[in-house]
Amino acid sequence: MERKTRLTKIGNIRALAIILVVLGHSIILYSYDWNLYETIWKVPFLNCLKRAIDLIQMPLFFSLSGYLFVFTHKKYEIWQLAKNKCRRLIVPYFGVGFLWMLPIRMGVGYSGYDKKGISDILIKFLTVNDVGHLWFLPTLFLVFLLSEIVLSIVEHIRALKKVSGIILFLVGGVLYLEGYHVAFGYSPLLSAFNYLMWFALGYNLNLYKMQIAKIYKIGFMKWGLLLANLFLMWYVLSESSARVIVFLLVRALLVINVYGMISEKTCASIQKIEKNSFGIYLFHSPLTYITFANIPNAFPAVVIFINFVIWGLVALELTELIRKTNLRILIGE
Repeated sequence: MERKTRLTKIGNIRALAIILVVLGHSIILYSYDWNLYETIWKVPFLNCLKRAIDLIQMPLFFSLSGYLFVFTHKKYEIWQLAKNKCRRLIVPYFGVGFLWMLPIRMGVGYSGYDKKGISDILIKFLTVNDVGHLWFLPTLFLVFLLSEIVLSIVEHIRALKKVSGIILFLVGGVLYLEGYHVAFGYSPLLSAFNYLMWFALGYNLNLYKMQIAKIYKIGFMKWGLLLANLFLMWYVLSESSARVIVFLLVRALLVINVYGMISEKTCASIQKIEKNSFGIYLFHSPLTYITFANIPNAFPAVVIFINFVIWGLVALELTELIRKTNLRILIGE
């Protein structure tokens, strides 16, 4: 029963993560830091909301993979892990990229492809440059391999075996700060260095889940962590020159608070979103380019409704449809 409850909580977190990603993609037009498409509307609230979502959406996604990695670590040899993750992540990268993202971008006249031939576009795709949301797939693939290598090495050192998860997190922190020196300018590797620590955080949240649960059963501790998180989040969003350590701390606290405070209850709608979360991630983002290319100056509520609700439902239903066909390998199944 306890394991079932934990898996329900993880399902709820996965549903929350994909909802945040879909919302973030739906409102990115109103971010002051995004310039692929322009709009006449300036909406400070939506810009602030996008910045807040950016703080947690990808750390939460990577932490989920790390949390579940506890159950599969040491289950496979590294070559078997690479093979499994290649099917789960790299095949969808090429399949969705070639059959979905590239055709939609070309169809709407994506500005990033201006004055570029097919060969230039393909080279960018094959080298994982300007691939939109699909950057996540090769990055996660490398994160899995890096984590397995680091854990395998650490666990062969008797004195460190019991703290292997903590060592993985520390390695992730070092690579986040200094990894660009050894990434050789290769964007997937640099991204893997940037997100390894969040994968490691999820790994540790599983290892120490009982201790964390005890903390969140103490009222003043739970609400104290939440208030501290909200204060730091406000500081980071209002202070553009916030120190790196504060930036990392607010993101880590956001992830930990989600795991500590997420409801153990679920419903059919949440379960459906959770079940199809990977497909929603794959198919939703390219659809928003249709909106941005055709009606960027429409009233923001209309744009958001189309992107978040209409395209969200299209991505969900498309995922369920593909699952029933021989093309389910496109969603890693």
